[in-house]
Amino acid sequence: DYLRRLGAFSSEMPREIITLQLGQCGNQIGMEFWKQICAEHGIRKDGVLEDFATEGTDRKDVFFYQADDEHYIPRAVLLDLEPRVIHMILNSDYAKLYNQENIYLSKHGGGAGNIWASGYSQGEKIFDEIFDIIDREADGSDSLEGFMMCHSIAGGT
Repeated sequence: DYLRRLGAFSSEMPREIITLQLGQCGNQIGMEFWKQICAEHGIRKDGVLEDFATEGTDRKDVFFYQADDEHYIPRAVLLDLEPRVIHMILNSDYAKLYNQENIYLSKHGGGAGNIWASGYSQGEKIFDEIFDIIDREADGSDSLEGFMMCHSIAGGT
């Protein structure tokens, strides 16, 4: 009750969650997640709200933010050292949904070859660039709740 009076659990302000999609598996799972959450919230593949979804009290702002042109953009960072899956996403019907500045592909595009040490070594080199993307996305939040990470527990990344 004390925390509620302080406003820590305000029902008026959504608490944002940023999704981090890492590697092949994380981006494949993340893509399916966004398809489902768009369907549940009445958001079309291009981020525009369906007419039936304008009423109601669901909290789209937890996982999305609204751009100046009123379309919804996922609070998501997509990262992969190998371009195949992210290129698949960018060539899908959902390509216009994502913030292109939140997508990172390795410049050499070779991936980690399912070798953990290779992914670790490459990660050390791109650490600052990745955290700049995450920091920018977090700075755009009013009340950041946390991060949801989609990834595999094996492989290079």
